[in-house]
Amino acid sequence: MMPILTVVEALITSLGAASGGGTMGSITLTVEQDHVEGVAKLNDPVGAVVELIWNALDADADNVAVEIERDEIGGVSKVTVTDDGHGMSSESVSSHFDKLGGSWKKTALVSLGKRRAMHGRNGQGRVRAFALGQQVRWITVGEGVDGTVKTVIEAGRSAMRDYRIDTVGFTEEKTGTTVEAWGQVPRIERLLNTSSVIATLTGEFALYLEAYTDTSITYDGVQVNPSAVQIHSETYSLEKVNEFPPPELKVIEWRKGVKRELALCDSRRMPLVKLRPEIQAPGFNFTAYLSWQGFEDRPQDLALVDWDEDSPASAVVEQARGQLREHFRKRVDDRRREQVLEWQRQDVYPYKGLATEPTEITEREAFDTVATTIAKHIPKAIKAKKATLGLLKETLAAKPDHTPEILEKVFALSRQEKEELGLLLQRTSLTSLIRTSTEVTDRLDFLRALEILLFDPEAKKVTRERDQLHKILENEAWIFGEEYSLMVSERGLSEVLRKHLSILRKPEPADTSVRLLDGTAGRVDLMLSKTTVWVQKPHHLVVELKRPNVTLGMAEFSQLVKYATTVVGDERFKATDANWDFWLIGNSMDESLRSLTRQPHLPPGQAATVGTSARLWVREWSEVIQECKQRLHFYRDRLDYQSTDEHALEYLVRKHADATPTILLPDDEDAVDEPAATVPGPRSGDSVPDTLSTTD
Repeated sequence: MMPILTVVEALITSLGAASGGGTMGSITLTVEQDHVEGVAKLNDPVGAVVELIWNALDADADNVAVEIERDEIGGVSKVTVTDDGHGMSSESVSSHFDKLGGSWKKTALVSLGKRRAMHGRNGQGRVRAFALGQQVRWITVGEGVDGTVKTVIEAGRSAMRDYRIDTVGFTEEKTGTTVEAWGQVPRIERLLNTSSVIATLTGEFALYLEAYTDTSITYDGVQVNPSAVQIHSETYSLEKVNEFPPPELKVIEWRKGVKRELALCDSRRMPLVKLRPEIQAPGFNFTAYLSWQGFEDRPQDLALVDWDEDSPASAVVEQARGQLREHFRKRVDDRRREQVLEWQRQDVYPYKGLATEPTEITEREAFDTVATTIAKHIPKAIKAKKATLGLLKETLAAKPDHTPEILEKVFALSRQEKEELGLLLQRTSLTSLIRTSTEVTDRLDFLRALEILLFDPEAKKVTRERDQLHKILENEAWIFGEEYSLMVSERGLSEVLRKHLSILRKPEPADTSVRLLDGTAGRVDLMLSKTTVWVQKPHHLVVELKRPNVTLGMAEFSQLVKYATTVVGDERFKATDANWDFWLIGNSMDESLRSLTRQPHLPPGQAATVGTSARLWVREWSEVIQECKQRLHFYRDRLDYQSTDEHALEYLVRKHADATPTILLPDDEDAVDEPAATVPGPRSGDSVPDTLSTTD
């Protein structure tokens, strides 16, 4: 029998809701705190986002939006997940929060209203929200017995068993639930990086969004749109195992860097567990979805399916991996044929007509295999491409006695030029020559791609500072000067101090915590250093980036001043001899800041000096890019290469797919990113399990 006090409390809550007045109450989970912490997976905020989205979809939401609020230094201050589902009625709130496990979803195959396939099973999703903040609040509006009622539930990470419930009363607001999480969580800003989370959500919700096209998911202002980054998909029916219908394998190939996964799904294509595919498929980004009714028997055991070799589930997984190998063998051949046809269209393919003799057929097949495998490294300029493919053909044919004839056919060189090339090839390898020319053309393509990101009217509206511009420049640090090496990216001044001391091989002091003069934590975008042996003392470059649509002014410059004055004034930095340059860089600056960069006693661009060791500069991207072009001018002319927008965007997608704005991605879903090497067949050890993750 229910205790009298509990009955009275429930009656008061019910009467308060019925009268439209607010009531307060509380619920305590009947499990220990350490068990709740284990279920919450506090070190997995991305998993928490995934689980909250699934909760919203299970509540028949058509629109789910995840918003990330950031503070002035880029840290995550709040995460909000909002949906327009049916919410929770005031009568049902306690059943959602009073226990772990035993969810009603476990026996429900479809949602209550729209009869959609249900994902949740274990009733543990709500506690995952504690991975996003120290405090969590649920604001839910649901249809109750007597009308639409708004309820607020709150809890803290320090006491995840205790929930405070406020039944606000009747409302005219639309149904739905908002989950808010705030309070600092270590490393959360890096883990919730927009581009990487979008990639995770793309793979997770691809089949759901394909099945329910009226559903929308957005993360940090970016819509999750699997069809926009999908380049190929195929579905296979596998052989029947046991009494269940035949398993189904759907393979989706992605244009962007979605993590390779083999998702084990139930018969409704709802993901249960994710495994490593355990196959070789160079050059392909893909997710494989394996759906089978037999997985529903014991879903909690699926993470260990590779260890149970005699089970039906293991047999289904191995069958799927075999089909994956066959799929990518075929796809490699498809890409290879497409690449060869493109070379033939450009008239750079070194063979003419059809091969008829067995030796010629074998030679051409070997050439196609090697050439298409390294296609992304071959120069894009037509002359350089034709020369490289010709050299590769003759190199593979291994006919050194024919070198003069080869050079004549490939280059039409003069006698002196042949001799010069011969001497050069004695000093360096053909591979090095190809690599060097490729690196130069890649850099020219990158400069053109950077101009598109920064100055194209549409692209610069959506180019973000941290998730795109910053992430790209981390791997293109040469643009700031060949003499620099990247040391620190998006880290605090404390890490700058530690890296500085490590370069000098100095011991770290007991306290390496560095704060700005106003007491706040500082976070630099990029720190680069001259580390060559001929540098007499360390020379560091700290770069502060701003997104393209920001006009640099005194507010942005003051941030640079804070960094410089902190470094110059800190005794731990002053104790070592080093030169510092601080760059503020953007598309444009206002006139007040420009006047600072044109002082007669300072070099152009330098705005100030702090102490004797720090110089402050304000740079515009057009100026930096032009300096890089001048450095590459000689090589560009000798290679006779002019980068095009097509080459530039191809480079951007190939090298920085996860940081490329969606509007710059190719529209052609059949576009080929790059050829891939032949996929090996099954090998011993292919079945070694390596579970990635599971979902509740």
